[in-house]
Amino acid sequence: MQKDENELAPWQLAMGLAVFALLTAFGFGYFSYYFLVLVNGLLTDAAAVTINKGAFYCLGAALIGSMLLYFGGRKLQGKAVTARQNKQASLVFFIGLGLAVILPQLIHYPSASYLQAQGYSECELQSRQWLHDKVMVYTSTPEHCIELTRAECEESPERQKCRLLPQFSTNKPLSG
Repeated sequence: MQKDENELAPWQLAMGLAVFALLTAFGFGYFSYYFLVLVNGLLTDAAAVTINKGAFYCLGAALIGSMLLYFGGRKLQGKAVTARQNKQASLVFFIGLGLAVILPQLIHYPSASYLQAQGYSECELQSRQWLHDKVMVYTSTPEHCIELTRAECEESPERQKCRLLPQFSTNKPLSG
């Protein structure tokens, strides 16, 4: 059997798999943590409930990462991939991709509707978005939203949102 010049050395493959293992573990952990935070908030009528859509994207990505780890491990062991395993890998890939695309919406919209029906409103000062990674914080009262933001600004007054609160504003009043 002739070795392909583009094939990775075993140590390179092992290092790549270690990185994938860390990312996959992070994805499962990140998803699990924020899923439990959401469920806990919904079940306990907490004063603030967080919906982290980015964490729900991570479940699909971690599932795909698990599949890559499995096949990378087989490659490292020198085992061939059967046609059946290839078919299963395709299925896992499409399930993971589907979860990454659909699950955040399936969690976000019903949870947000439920919270709004319970009298919660989105706290814009605590919510944030970067590309598709959106974290929404719903609070039971507008006052609690301000309290959360004040507490956060006490620790880090340089944050942009802190400038919206009068006591942390660095804007000097205009004098005429």
